[in-house]
Amino acid sequence: MKLDEKLIYLRKEKGLTQLELAEAVKVSRQAVSKWESGGGIPSTENLRGLSELYGVSVDYLLNEEEREPEKGNTLQKEMSNTPKLVRVTQKKNSVRWGVIALVIFILMITVWVFATNKSKESYLLEEMKGEEVVTDRNFSVGW
Repeated sequence: MKLDEKLIYLRKEKGLTQLELAEAVKVSRQAVSKWESGGGIPSTENLRGLSELYGVSVDYLLNEEEREPEKGNTLQKEMSNTPKLVRVTQKKNSVRWGVIALVIFILMITVWVFATNKSKESYLLEEMKGEEVVTDRNFSVGW
């Protein structure tokens, strides 16, 4: 089916006149008539407007091999891409949260190590209170 035949078919299926279509796409009625008679081709912008209005892809409009539009073709393509985008976003979020959890874990371990070492040092200093330290040179320190 050629572009001009598809445009006539889709317009009639939608129940629009050439004038109503022209107003919807913001072109003249003569432009619509020219497209449908095969005397001209819509611009890229107009093809996008027609595809949105009819709920078909621009590929469908331009490809002569396809006979009938797939119902909701544009929506189906968008919906088929959505789960993939959601999965990618979820994966990125999972990685991000994993990195955050790892950083928090490392910080907690570091704080714990310093806290336990400090308490050991304090304990050792307390053991040393009141003891005398003797060196080779007869030097002593009283705690």
